[in-house]
Amino acid sequence: MDTQRYEVAILGSGIGGSMLACILARHGVSTLLLEGASHPRFTIGESLIPETGLRLRIVAEKYGVPEIGWIGTFHKLRRHVSSNCGVKRSFGFMYHRFGEENRPEEINQFGTLAPPVGPDSHLFRQDTDAYLAELAVKYGATFLSQTRIADIAFGEDEVELHAASGETYRAKLLIDASGMRSLVSDQLGMRDEVPRFRTDTRAIYTHMMGVRSADLLLRPEDREGLLSPLGQSTMHHVFDGGWMWIIPFSNHRDATNPLTSVGLMLDRRKYPEPHGTPEQEFRRIISAYPTIARHFADAHAARPWVRSGRIQYSSPHFTGPRLIQLPHAGAFIDPLYSSGMSVLIIAIDLIADELLKAVAQNDYAVERFKFMEDVVNRGFDHYDAVVSGSIDSFASYDTWNAWNRNWVMGSLLGTFGPLSLLMHYQKTKDRSYLERTTEPSRMGVLASHLPGVVELVQAARADMDAGLAGRISYQEVSERIFARFRATDFLPPYMGFGDPKKTATATFTLLPGARHVLWYRRHGDPVYRDNCTFPLTTYTRSGADFVLDEVRQAVRNSVSAVRDVFFADNRDWQHTAPALEAHQELVTPVSTTVPPANEPDDFEFAKEVPAAAPVRAVG
Repeated sequence: MDTQRYEVAILGSGIGGSMLACILARHGVSTLLLEGASHPRFTIGESLIPETGLRLRIVAEKYGVPEIGWIGTFHKLRRHVSSNCGVKRSFGFMYHRFGEENRPEEINQFGTLAPPVGPDSHLFRQDTDAYLAELAVKYGATFLSQTRIADIAFGEDEVELHAASGETYRAKLLIDASGMRSLVSDQLGMRDEVPRFRTDTRAIYTHMMGVRSADLLLRPEDREGLLSPLGQSTMHHVFDGGWMWIIPFSNHRDATNPLTSVGLMLDRRKYPEPHGTPEQEFRRIISAYPTIARHFADAHAARPWVRSGRIQYSSPHFTGPRLIQLPHAGAFIDPLYSSGMSVLIIAIDLIADELLKAVAQNDYAVERFKFMEDVVNRGFDHYDAVVSGSIDSFASYDTWNAWNRNWVMGSLLGTFGPLSLLMHYQKTKDRSYLERTTEPSRMGVLASHLPGVVELVQAARADMDAGLAGRISYQEVSERIFARFRATDFLPPYMGFGDPKKTATATFTLLPGARHVLWYRRHGDPVYRDNCTFPLTTYTRSGADFVLDEVRQAVRNSVSAVRDVFFADNRDWQHTAPALEAHQELVTPVSTTVPPANEPDDFEFAKEVPAAAPVRAVG
């Protein structure tokens, strides 16, 4: 029997497991990254949000892995990682009534960040996950793909992982990054028998070709109020009983990927049981909404459809002796608003911060990671309140138009927090700003750490419950929520949170972004001023640097093109490609193997994990 020992073993090489492997290996921690399948492979969880992108850049700076930051901003992602990813300039929402075309005044839009810190991206996970797994190898991790773990044994001093092929791997700590089909969760009984979340949805999803840009669904005059093209947004179709995501990868001029990620999320209270094949059910439901039907008139699936039962699951704990679970190994809610990735990046920051100390001290006490567990559970509970309220609000446009301001508020304030820290760090190079990302006052998904935010969501939840129970009308629910926003003093009045007719908030290009900062500088109380302000000169300089970098790249490409027309020889061999020069090392190729016949069909960050195997204690 071959036995190999490591400080940390990570089960699952998705975006979370591979990212954490990069950080640990970069800091000299002996790290084993295990994967039951092989890359590239299909998985869902493709839309970034501003908060996530900023936290990726902060984690990159904080732990000295610059490539992680490239995932967090579209232009560097496209240039250094993969041109198969799409751009994201906003969230777009079309509301639909049964049997009617969409009414243009019932389109809601929320802009994401612009350069220098944006825009956001649509991640083609086949490429980004494989890239991060390769990157872990570059930094010194041992990566074993197609390695099925058949038995896990937890002992007092170490964890034993027994592969189906006969090898045994030992580690002082196991990180479970295996997602929905977590072997550890199943065998240790870590999950709640009934998920604690109010959200109760099921999914139908695939990748499609031939999906039209959502902008083509509108007449030219109906596009005049949009912040940015709907085709460059994470697009949502919303209706009573469910919602859809449309995530295009082909929505920019340098696109190389014709695919669009498409998913239909159904409220199980209104669509309890599936009927027909997944595609038949998908087509039957969208046929009731003419605008959605037009959107997919020429579309066809590029891979097999996947249909799930209830997708929610929850766990009271994410840690145990010699064990830490990443968030989606223990809990999942719904992909609405794409905030699951933010929960993940926050957890990775907290785990890495404490785990590097634990390795140095050879102390892996469960109590060290209690704060991470509390932050993740609090984040999931707040996220559930926002998502479940949204799904309830789909019953009428009035309630949806009001309720979604709760999410916009959280996204706005949740973005400003890490943006403020990043800009202060770029100005001063004072690492204390990076260390503040793990302070309790900075660790909240959708701004759940800020005073007032949770109170507004909870008050709106009470109104929604009263509307569902028939004690008040949906119109009154809407009026109460809008009135509460009009009375709120920590949101800029010009953004129109309390105005039902303002369905698109301000953009975040340079001048509007500066306006937001100046408002909080002049009108915010100390907590919000600290969270939402930063040096505008640094922000402006970063914008100028971004433009100059793009110009230099364009000039370099043009010069190379002219050279190649007239000369065969060149000196490219003297230069390291920008995507490889961060540490002057070439990426070590990952061994290529034939993927298994049955691909995993897990949702979000789920990975292929073997059938149930015993988990036992050593000794």
